[in-house]
Parts: sequence; structure tokens; C-alpha cells
Amino acid sequence: MIRFVFMIALLFGIGPGDKTKGRQGNALMRQERFEEAAAAYREALADFDTAEPDATHSGLLNNLGAALYRQGDFEGAQSAFEAALALAPGDASGSAAAYNSGGAAYRAEDMEGALARYRQALLQDPSNEAARFNYEFVRRQMEQQENQEQDQEQDDQNQDQEQNEDGEQNQDQQNQDQEQDQEQQDQQQDQQEQQQDQQPQEQQDQLSQEEAERILEALENEEEQLLRQVQKMKTRPRRVEKDW
Repeated sequence: MIRFVFMIALLFGIGPGDKTKGRQGNALMRQERFEEAAAAYREALADFDTAEPDATHSGLLNNLGAALYRQGDFEGAQSAFEAALALAPGDASGSAAAYNSGGAAYRAEDMEGALARYRQALLQDPSNEAARFNYEFVRRQMEQQENQEQDQEQDDQNQDQEQNEDGEQNQDQQNQDQEQDQEQQDQQQDQQEQQQDQQPQEQQDQLSQEEAERILEALENEEEQLLRQVQKMKTRPRRVEKDW
């Protein structure tokens, strides 16, 4: 695993045009008095009114960026390093400024900016091993982050799909439950109708039986009367006719 190199290149040897405040800032940096060093570098930079490439001007801006970086002001440091890179007179100083700008961008969570600056540092100075290590580190970290985002996106899609499937299954189950409830209601209604249909029939059967009993009783009465009439006829004396 590549280890990120947190190193800021300082340009203490600013050159013959170095002002007193610039030298004072360098001394304060060695004492780790970063806020005072930044103030000294700003005073020294106030004497420069040109935008032409210059070693001293670029060196002061680079060291100002280093002082701000040490204070945790990564955005301010990156701005100073970018200005130093624009004024760098050669590849060596340009590579150092680009490398420092990449470190500040990384600290500010600007991964693309950091990768671009480490690449520029390598182009200007291929022997800058720290820039090479950090370039590879940031590139791999960006790939890992991209893969994680893709995995998360895929997980979200799968979760949404599962929720949709669960919703459809729940809807299907609800539909089945409703159908079963409707079937039960229909069956109960059919049973009630059958019971209602059977009740009149039973009553009709009962009435028919009663009628049959009455008819039978009537028939028995008629038969009894008829039997009495026959008996009377049998007991009545017969009239004998004379044959003479």
C-alpha cells in the first residue's frame, strides 16, 4: 500500500533579493511559529508589484503557503502555492510548488485537483519521488471511492427492487385475501339461500302429509258408513216370493 507523503517543500534560500521580512519568516518557520511567519512573508510580498516569473517572488509565495498549511488553512495555502507555481522560473521550483499545491488540495478534499497537481509536479521533475508516491496514492483512493459509490448505487437499486417486489407480493397477497373473503361471503350467501329454499319445501311437505292424513281419515269415515249400509242390507229380512 502506498503511503501518502505529507511533506511541504520550503524554499528558504530565496535569493539575493530576499528582504529582511522574508528572512525573518524563514527563521520563524524553523521555530514553528507559523502564524508569525505568515505575517512576515506577507510583509515581504508587499514589496513585489510584478507578475513576471521570479525566483524570490515565487519562493516567498511558496513559503507563505507552507506557513498557512501548517496552521490548517489548506484553501489559503493552495492559493499561495498556485501563485508560486505561476511565477516559478524553472522546472525544479515549479515542481515543488505543484507538489505543495497537490498536498493542500488533498487536505481540502479536492481529490481531482490533488491528482492534477501531482501529475504536473512529475512532468516538471520526473525524479520527484514524493510526487510519484502521492499521485499513485490519490489515484487508487479515487478508484476505491468510485467503486464504493458504484457498489452503494447498486445496493440502493437492489433495495428499491426488493421493496418493489415486496410491495407487489403484498398487493398480490391482499388481492388473494380479498378473493378468499369474497368466496367465503358467496358461500355463506349460497348456504343462506339454500336454507331459505328448503324451509318452504319442508312446510309444503308437512302440509301435504297433513292433507294426506285428513284424506285418509275421510276415506275411513266413508268406508265405515258404506260398511254400515251393507250390514243393514244383509240383516234385513228377505222377501220370499211364492212360486205358486
